[in-house]
Amino acid sequence: MHKNRPWQSRGLRQMAGVVASVMLGCGYAATAAADTFPSRPITLTVPYEPGATTDLIARAMGERMARELQSPVVVENRTGGNGIIAALHVSRSKADGYSFMLASDSTAVLNPLLYKKLSYSPDKDLTPIGLVSDLPLVMLVNTALPARNLKEFVAYAQAHPGKLNFSSTGTGGTFHLSGELFNQMAGIQMTHVPYKGGAPAMQALVSKEVQALFGVVGSALPQIKAGNVRALAVASKERLALLPDVPTFAELGYPNFVVTVRYGFMAPAATPADRIATLSASMNAALSDPDFRKKFGDLGFVLPARSGPQDYAALIQADRKMWADVIKAKNISLDH
Repeated sequence: MHKNRPWQSRGLRQMAGVVASVMLGCGYAATAAADTFPSRPITLTVPYEPGATTDLIARAMGERMARELQSPVVVENRTGGNGIIAALHVSRSKADGYSFMLASDSTAVLNPLLYKKLSYSPDKDLTPIGLVSDLPLVMLVNTALPARNLKEFVAYAQAHPGKLNFSSTGTGGTFHLSGELFNQMAGIQMTHVPYKGGAPAMQALVSKEVQALFGVVGSALPQIKAGNVRALAVASKERLALLPDVPTFAELGYPNFVVTVRYGFMAPAATPADRIATLSASMNAALSDPDFRKKFGDLGFVLPARSGPQDYAALIQADRKMWADVIKAKNISLDH
């Protein structure tokens, strides 16, 4: 067996050092690439049909975020189950920032109150990114009703207990719960009549099958302008630009009747905080875009100036507390 000469040993040590440096360099490059977020397309899951108003704002937000992130945001529609199908899919996705969803009131607030056994927990399995938009509600009545304002409506309802009906998009939704909440606050007894969707619920009001409806301003506006329904009050903190002549419930003596349909972004619960922050920052870039704000403001959306995870989380908890009391009092459940 031959011994290495001194110059050979030095050469081997130098070569080993070069190899180690190259390997370390490659490892650093791989780590740096892995830490770059995003480095591939992100999936935004939407629990509504393509073309729905909420789908449109989600897609527009995704497009604007993609510009900020310099990475595609691909929209995937997963409908059904009161938002449960989409929420379950996202909650089970890898928590790496490449999957998030548009969450509604049902997803984030109501489902845990309406189902005893829910396949996901919005608090444990999902985490907020930020509030995308509010859709304030407006109380509408049919034109045959002899009530020109909210005070007259309440007086009429009190004089005719159990004779007035209000429509909604379905049991347990915000439209339904709003009617029950107003029943409690005003001391009246309207009867809930659920319909399968916003269009038939509105048609029931226009055709005078029901006397009242709590609906979103954007979809109600054409019927209001056409004189087919009468707007009595908006459930927002301030009057709305789209309905400047319609007072708020607060102005009319119901300061706590502030009801809005909320939409926000949520991601799998274990998503790293820095990636949540990146997604939130890109979302806020869209919210600060004047063209984006005007486009969706004209459709009835009320966009926050900006929103972060803590802001949206606080709204979710406040809404859940409000609706929990209504749901418990009326024993409302979606368990079959």
